[in-house]
Amino acid sequence: MKKEKLVVGLDVGSTNVCAVVAEVRSFRRADEAGACSELNIIGTGKSPSRGVRKGVITNIEHIAESIREAVMEAENTAGVDIKAVHTGLTGSHIGCLSSHGVIAVKEKEIGDKEVDNVIDAARAMALPFDREMLHVIPVGFTVNGQNGITDPRGMGGVRLETKVRIITGAATAIQNLIRSCEKAGLEVIDVVFQPLASAETVLTPDEKDLGVAVVDIGGGTTDIALFQEGNISHVSVLSIGGNNFTNDVAVGLRIPANEAEALKKRYGCSMLSMMKDGEEVEIGHGGSKTVRRIPRSYLVEILQPRAEELFTLVKQEIMENGFHRYMNSGVVLTGGAVLMEGMDVMAENMLDLPVRIGDMGGVGNAADIPDRPVYSAGAGLALYGAGEELAESVSGNEKMFSGIASRMKALAGGLFR
Repeated sequence: MKKEKLVVGLDVGSTNVCAVVAEVRSFRRADEAGACSELNIIGTGKSPSRGVRKGVITNIEHIAESIREAVMEAENTAGVDIKAVHTGLTGSHIGCLSSHGVIAVKEKEIGDKEVDNVIDAARAMALPFDREMLHVIPVGFTVNGQNGITDPRGMGGVRLETKVRIITGAATAIQNLIRSCEKAGLEVIDVVFQPLASAETVLTPDEKDLGVAVVDIGGGTTDIALFQEGNISHVSVLSIGGNNFTNDVAVGLRIPANEAEALKKRYGCSMLSMMKDGEEVEIGHGGSKTVRRIPRSYLVEILQPRAEELFTLVKQEIMENGFHRYMNSGVVLTGGAVLMEGMDVMAENMLDLPVRIGDMGGVGNAADIPDRPVYSAGAGLALYGAGEELAESVSGNEKMFSGIASRMKALAGGLFR
């Protein structure tokens, strides 16, 4: 790109709405198959999420107000006006399909046009009227029967094939997200499946090649994305997240949810074996001024079973179809819930794989941001959006890289398909 520009990622979660403003410092080629951006975060904003449950918007007015608050804070810290965003989507309605496309090559050399046409052939599949494609991701090309090709452009051949992963979502969920942002005074440039955005910041190319799982533990859901040979191979969304831990504490200790959340953040731990003898915590009682002291082990005894349940479900997803054999780089945890003490240790014990917490290595000056896992999805959305805009400017073809937001706006007010 000829000049520096700003991109904004907006993570609309079940617990928090996070906005990340990033400056595009420079663009570089990541590998032969795509482009990415070097970003420098210049502002962040966060507000409590109201009107979202388990990744699904339940009240547009309430979530629009939360979006406005987060964006206003990001504007103040960055010193800019925010008009447009790249936003993320998750929820149990997300699905993943595989498809195959093939075309005859009429020219002597395969170019952008042929690549676009074969991807269009792969995406030409019937979907229910209430579903919409979020992403069509090529996972490899075949030229004249020779497979394992990541970028066929410039090659000669008469037959071009591709395999793609198609990530779909409920059309109503996508439309409600766009409407909520518009009510907050924002234009939505694109809607991105959240784990893809998180992966942009926390994974390295080597990890994607060797095989890795990104586990994004949010407030209402846990998103899982498995990568193999540089490409996404499986996605899943679990209806369990940090809010389940909070609810367990509120019920178990008979305290309000807001107090349970604060207690979890300050003293929470997922493993009883990590406790020291004699540790105590102070809790109120029903919001009154009366304070009582309890052993910290009481709190951990409530949190540990929920953590064990969560990572048991994650393990089932990784074990499905033998994916665990390909996770040579292990698991990368991200999302606000991983800040609780012992989550990485618990995950490593339960999954029997190497586990680390994502550090947002794909974004500049990330070390200056407190609670980085909370902002990883927002930063990833900014990074993902910048890369797509570069790819569009390099190819000169808006068709391949056009966002879902423009398609959904055209469908608003009528049938979705």
